[in-house]
Amino acid sequence: DSSEVVPYSFAPADALQFLPRCVQDSVTHLPKEYRRQRALEVVGIDFSHQFIEVANGIKATGSAEYEALIQGDVKQTRLAKVAADIDRSKVTFTQGDACNLDGAALGSFDLVFASNLLCRLPQPKHFLDTLPSLVRPNGLLALISPYSWLEEYTPKEHWIGGTVLADGTAVDSFAEIQRLLAPHFTLVDRTQYPFLIREHDRKFQYGVSDGTFWRRV
Repeated sequence: DSSEVVPYSFAPADALQFLPRCVQDSVTHLPKEYRRQRALEVVGIDFSHQFIEVANGIKATGSAEYEALIQGDVKQTRLAKVAADIDRSKVTFTQGDACNLDGAALGSFDLVFASNLLCRLPQPKHFLDTLPSLVRPNGLLALISPYSWLEEYTPKEHWIGGTVLADGTAVDSFAEIQRLLAPHFTLVDRTQYPFLIREHDRKFQYGVSDGTFWRRV
């Protein structure tokens, strides 16, 4: 329920439902032979053991309670619930390192979806280097990122863009990603995705991610 995220009618509505918007557009960009009303198998990977534990709990029971910060020490218990028409048995959640994925063990996919991930990896190029083995020919890569490079997550020598060369030239993240992906992927679309991160009932972060969609050649 969007009203639980931001309880104000004047909030930027286009920034709500960020992940559903991104996923739906990803499915739309799939070639017809890979497009289905329901995925046959979904594999979710996260570095956090806690996130995976919670995800597997929701898979098992269909719901999970969580505490939402209202203000100060005031919190409210809320319920996250999976829609009744979702077949949870088709989803697998596993802990993993996006910089060190085992392509041989995971296999290849019609769609690889990486949202707001790249600029939080210690070695994002390692992740990009793995993608050709994860996306099957004519499959789709959805790479969505605000390019929020910070040294607390990624040493500057591993940033993909967001830097300035000695001659003053600015290195653009999208241009660098396109250069790195070019041997194996072609760009099919690029869309801007606003998003909202809730801190408490009266404080939110507004951002815009660069949504890029790539066809595996």
